[in-house]
Order: sequence, then structure tokens, then C-alpha cells
Amino acid sequence: MLMEQAAPRRLAAAFRSAPATGVFWILVVLVALIAAFALILPADTFVTTFNAQTVAGDASTLLVLAAGATVVIISGGLDLSIGSVMTFSAVAAALTMKSVSDGSSDHEFTAALVGVGVGVGSGAAWGAINGWLIAYARLPPFVVTLGSLGAALGAARLLSGGSNVSGTPASIQEEVGLATVFGVPLPFVVAAILVLACGFLLSRTRWGEHNYLIGSNEEAARRGGIAISRHLFMLYVLSGALAGCAGLIEVARFAVASVSTGHTTELIAALAAVVIGGASLTGGIGLMGASVVGVFIPVVLANGLLIGGVERFWQDVVVGIILVAAVGFDQWRRAREVSES
Repeated sequence: MLMEQAAPRRLAAAFRSAPATGVFWILVVLVALIAAFALILPADTFVTTFNAQTVAGDASTLLVLAAGATVVIISGGLDLSIGSVMTFSAVAAALTMKSVSDGSSDHEFTAALVGVGVGVGSGAAWGAINGWLIAYARLPPFVVTLGSLGAALGAARLLSGGSNVSGTPASIQEEVGLATVFGVPLPFVVAAILVLACGFLLSRTRWGEHNYLIGSNEEAARRGGIAISRHLFMLYVLSGALAGCAGLIEVARFAVASVSTGHTTELIAALAAVVIGGASLTGGIGLMGASVVGVFIPVVLANGLLIGGVERFWQDVVVGIILVAAVGFDQWRRAREVSES
């Protein structure tokens, strides 16, 4: 009886406290954005099952990138190389699949398995390079990952001969990239599993607790016995591996590994999603769930603008403005908290 009475009270308390949480207001912005596009755009263009599947598919890559970015930013670090590492991993995986299958349908499963291993492994390798330079050589994360941004993209272009890589087994796109599970795109399901795993790692393990402590006060964490260097090294390996997974999702969806842009738009959108989600660029603050909600703001915005006939270049401008505005809001929030304390 007491438990039955306590449940409604807890639910009511949760509703009362919801407006005080950052996730609540991000959800409000997202719902308002969806409602605005639903009213403005022509009927049967934005609010459709097909478009919802399109949004979910487009969000899959960003969700994986944002998961890695969230974990890194909470630690007080920054990984600007995830877009280029994603490109390199996609190219390496696509070339491997193409080579192993050799145009034969008999080897497609083997090609897919080897390609997945190469894609994730190459992403983890770039992460290991970043992690060693940051954790053991003590170089600034901004400088290291900015260098990797250019190096990984250049290596991808050298590997591919400067052109996009196609010719991967057709079944990979048919059975993975374009497949659905109860109407939900399979790439989105895979991304959701990876995000849930990262969220569990961050919120339910000692490793995650250490990550928050390092971001809040690295010196205090060191004095508390946390192996800072080892933690940071593994952190960037994880970020690189997730970028590799994002590259594999991209190859599965489009059956091509593009080397034209280095996925800089995805990098900006992922960082914007994390900052919109309330993660502080100075470290120690952030929630995986908030970053997930934040991912859908640039995705829905880009989708609505595309349906509305706005040029892609303007979409990039809007996402960039959102990133700057989110960082500015974070700085304002921190300054207000300091003045009130």
C-alpha cells in the first residue's frame, strides 16, 4: 500500500523538477522545432513515416560520434579528429571488403567481417596515436587532434588515390544499411546499442566515475590514485574506435566511402550536439542522454531545411551558428554559477 502511494508522489516530484533540468529544455526546443516544420512545410512531406526513417538513419552516424565526443569532453579533453578518422576507417573498411569479396557473392560474409575488424581497428589505432601523444607526451588535446584531423584525411586520400571508394558487396547495403527492424532503420538500432553501452560505461562504472573526476579536477584525481595517463589513453582509443564504427555505418548506408570533405559537417554537428546537451568544454559536466537529444536538433533542422528547399551550404551555416550559440550559453551559465556561489 505504501509503495503504491509512493509511486505517484515520486512521479509528481519528477514532473515538478523537470523544468530545472537541462534535458527538459532541450526536449522543449526539439519538440518546438518539429512542430514548426510540421506547420510550415507542405503536408505529407515532413511528418511521414518515410521521413522519420530518414531522420533516424541520418542521426545514426552522429549518435555514435556524439557518444565518443561526450565521453572525451566530460574528461576535459577534445577530439577534433573524429570526422577524419571516420573517413579513414570507412576507406580502409571499403577497400578491404572490396578486396576480400573480389566481386564474388561467395565471400561477402567474410568480407563484411574482415571489413568491420579493419574499420574499428583503424579507428582505434588513430585513437591510440592521439591518446599516447596526449596522455604520455603531454601535448594539448586541441593541437594533437587538430593535427590528426589533417593527417587522417590525407592518409585516407592517399589510400584511396584521392577518389571515393565504391564496389563494396551489395548485400551489405541491402541487409544492413537499408534494412529495418520493426520499421526502424538497422543503422539506427546499431547506433543506439553503442550509445547505450557508452552511457552505461559513463554512468554505471568506476571508469565513468573516474572520467568525471578527471574532468572536474585532474590534480585531485591524480592524488586520489587514479591512473590519469592510462585512463586518457584508453579514452581516446574508445573515441577512435567509435569513429571507426561511424565510418562503417556510413559505408553500409551508402555503399561508398567518401573522401571529399573528411566529414567536417558531422564533426561540427556532433560537437554541437554535445554542447547543446549541456556538456561543459572545461570538463566534469555532461550526460549521455542529453547529448542524444542534442543530436536530433541539428539533424531535424538539416532535414527540415532540405525539405524546404534551402541550399546545403546554408544548413552548414545554421549548424555552425548553433554551435557558437551553445558554447556562448555554456560560458554564460558557468559565469552565473560562479557569481552566485
